[in-house]
Amino acid sequence: MNEQQGRTPPDDPWNITLTYRHDQRWWSGANEEPERWHVSADVFDDSGTHMESHVGDMIIVVVDIYQTRDPFGLLDGEDADLGAIGGTVFDARTGQLDPDLDDLLEPLGDRILILNSVRLAPEWRGFGLGVLLAGTAIKKLSGGVRAAVCYPAPIDEPADGEPGSPAAREQAIEALSRAWAQLGFEHFKDGVYVLDLSLVTLDESLGRLHKRVEQHHGPS
Repeated sequence: MNEQQGRTPPDDPWNITLTYRHDQRWWSGANEEPERWHVSADVFDDSGTHMESHVGDMIIVVVDIYQTRDPFGLLDGEDADLGAIGGTVFDARTGQLDPDLDDLLEPLGDRILILNSVRLAPEWRGFGLGVLLAGTAIKKLSGGVRAAVCYPAPIDEPADGEPGSPAAREQAIEALSRAWAQLGFEHFKDGVYVLDLSLVTLDESLGRLHKRVEQHHGPS
């Protein structure tokens, strides 16, 4: 996430539009399964219809703590990282929020937001935008949300398709952990990080990140 000397973004970051898409099976109750959002970050032309640059994609999953049946089982069936988060955040036997996490958070909100993945196009990396865009999306979807959680694990495999070394993976996880700490995420346990959304931490973090990216903002 560190800025690379001499590089500039492909376009003014203030031209980026976030598009939110939510898919639900029509026969499923609104709160019976995790709510999955795909957020696309793009730069469009002046008409707003032609995409000039695809910046990146985010996947966010929202779970109702009280209405979703078997949240761990549902998350574990999605992918490995969501399963790891589900097994840490929820009690696999009762489906309720982990007691330690329940005690840690302020008692406001009835949903948990999971930042599942963030992937930027290579030419847009290195300007601090990934964390800023993710934080913006979390803020947008934070209504009724008690906490945001993430599992900072790399999603890109080596180019040769072979698994990376444990040391390289650990370095990538440490780098991602530092990146998400910029939004206020703190380690909870078993590699899962938590951000209490009842606090002002996210707003303050977004303010700092906005100021850092302003250097790439073109003239008004």
